Amino acid sequence: MKKNIIVTGGAGFIGSHIASRLINSGYDVTILDNLSTGTLKNVPEGASFIKMDLSLEKSLLKLKRIKGEALLHLAGQSSGEASFRDPLYDFKSHVLSTFWLLKWCKDNGVKRFMYASSMSTYGDPLYQPVDEAHPQNPKTFYGSAKSSAEAYIKLYHSLGLNTTIFRLFSVYGPGQNLSNKMQGMVSIYLSYLLENKPILVKGPLQRFRDLVFVDDVVDIWLASLDNPVTYGKVYNVASGKKTTVTRLLRLLKFYYGDPDHKVQLRKGTPGDQFGVVADISRISKDLKWSPQHSLRSGLKSMVDIEKRRMGNCLIR
Repeated sequence: MKKNIIVTGGAGFIGSHIASRLINSGYDVTILDNLSTGTLKNVPEGASFIKMDLSLEKSLLKLKRIKGEALLHLAGQSSGEASFRDPLYDFKSHVLSTFWLLKWCKDNGVKRFMYASSMSTYGDPLYQPVDEAHPQNPKTFYGSAKSSAEAYIKLYHSLGLNTTIFRLFSVYGPGQNLSNKMQGMVSIYLSYLLENKPILVKGPLQRFRDLVFVDDVVDIWLASLDNPVTYGKVYNVASGKKTTVTRLLRLLKFYYGDPDHKVQLRKGTPGDQFGVVADISRISKDLKWSPQHSLRSGLKSMVDIEKRRMGNCLIR
């Protein structure tokens, strides 16, 4: 009998990639999503789907007949900028949903819980590269909610749940939500190219990020699923390399085929981190893992696929 893995946020960018890989690896997958940012077209073929608001305790009644070997929690509002517009929703999206899911797992014998946290919990780094022991001093409601959710997860680990927390850095790749102009530096800039509009950059060009390709992220989640060495651990998930906004724009415009595309600068957004790079030595050691996609190969793949998708939409 196949193991059933529950994936929250499986209709979104990273969650759908993980769900698809799980199915291809022989697992049954149940996806939970409220479709606030995800879409049904992202739900991979073969997955079961339940639409639900994870911040409501009564929603968990929909899981009465669901048996799961593990729960992978990737659902939640995904923008630091957007969290300032509705802090209460952000709190419900991350803290309440995580609490109810942890409780449900404990009450229903689900022994494995994996969580998508964020680099935003670090705030402005005191040193670079940032390791997992770095103090958490978030600058956004989003980062604060992620940090709070982590605290509940660590508590439930002490109560017998096998947990792993992944602090995701700037994940990018095909299938990222190009319509969301408040989340995902790569997808935001690429969306302006695809729309043939000037690329709107909020903040200085000297800012930098640690960009990691989505397939490398999926490798980590699957390698950790049944691996006891990761239980109770917190990991940075990143490339360990610094990329400035200037370099990112140059590469995106080059692979798109429009190196002279216009860029417009605007003031930065509330709580934006100027720059952060991860120390990935812990996850590299525990999982014998290293990123398999360079920035150049990842960006080229993403640009080529999204251009083809746009072309297919225009043909229809």
